[in-house]
Amino acid sequence: MKRGSTTDRRPGRLTRLRSWTRYTTGLQAKLIVLLVFLTFLVLGALYWFSYSSMRTSIESIYEQRAESVAVVISKSIQEKEYILYYSEELDADIDRLLERYESVVGISVIGATGRGFLTIASSDPTLVGSLAAAEDQARFSELRDVVVVPVRLRAASYLRAYHPVFSGPDLIGVVLVDMSLDEQAQAILRLSWRFAVASVLGCLLLAGCLYLALRAIVTRPVQRLAGAMSAVARRKYDVEVPHPSARLPGTRVRDEMSQLVDGFNLMTRVIHSHEQELMKLVVLDPATGAYTADHLRVELERELCKTRRYKHPTSVLITTLRGAETTTSEDQQGILAATAGFLVRNLRNVDVLFRVDTFRLVSLMPETPLAGAVVAAERLRVRTADVTSEFALPVDLEIRAVGWGEEGAPGIDDVMKELVG
Repeated sequence: MKRGSTTDRRPGRLTRLRSWTRYTTGLQAKLIVLLVFLTFLVLGALYWFSYSSMRTSIESIYEQRAESVAVVISKSIQEKEYILYYSEELDADIDRLLERYESVVGISVIGATGRGFLTIASSDPTLVGSLAAAEDQARFSELRDVVVVPVRLRAASYLRAYHPVFSGPDLIGVVLVDMSLDEQAQAILRLSWRFAVASVLGCLLLAGCLYLALRAIVTRPVQRLAGAMSAVARRKYDVEVPHPSARLPGTRVRDEMSQLVDGFNLMTRVIHSHEQELMKLVVLDPATGAYTADHLRVELERELCKTRRYKHPTSVLITTLRGAETTTSEDQQGILAATAGFLVRNLRNVDVLFRVDTFRLVSLMPETPLAGAVVAAERLRVRTADVTSEFALPVDLEIRAVGWGEEGAPGIDDVMKELVG
């Protein structure tokens, strides 16, 4: 007889994170996170589109205002007929215009002379008498209508309006009007805050409505099903998942969740009925639903005959519960049922489970060499926390593999003594 041992393989950090994210958060929490994310995504896109459109509209409004102010100022200056020469009266008019329009931060009057375009008056005295730069000379000479462009001077941004002044068909000067963008920036800032607050409130409202709808349609029925299935796994069949509302007789059921509830309730009754019939045959243990030791003797003897005659390998996994001896009888039943369910879920369909002693279960693995049984034992050992974490007291599962191969197998009596202990 060969005995196998298991090795310690700890999961990586990423595996632990995935396991925690997937299994320790409920369906309700997952739905909340998903709904908030999708709502923020949709409303964020709407916010960006609306904000961009409104910002473009505000900038367009301020450009039109700058153009209008430039026209008014140019007309006021033109009416005095001193565009081509400097005078104190022109400076006084510029000061009055600056006082009248709070958003205007600078006015310059450029005259066309034989030397080129020359600054003849300005709110900035340092510019008076200076020739425009070459690129500005070219721009001024091509002006035929008011042009508004954003400029940046001394770390400040402005809207600059270029207004050409004509005498007949001839361009005789240009009026430059600089308007502050502070008011525009404040308007955009106020708008962005309003949009942001509205988006957050809309997100919360939409997510809340969607959550309430999904909670009524999906979350509550699934939670009830999960609780009922957990009870059935502990071999409690007197559970029934209720429908959220009464159904009139003859109503055709198209709702998938209602169909699932009906199917589960029917399945529970059928399983309970069939199990009661099987127990009458005395091949099932009433506490765990596993087969009895007498049935193991019959099945194992058949497999050992194959091993001795045809050299087919046969292995078993012996699972012993440690720490459940001091609990009450009811707690022991629950621990045994949970352990049996854990073993059935994590082994193959052909691996039959038997209860051979008070706290010992044996899994028969036909056509399985010892090496394969060792791998299965290791896989079970790694996952024992799935079942032991459900118990209110420290219970440990001792799992070991035993197998027989080409060298043959001992008699059934010797094997049963080994398995029953």
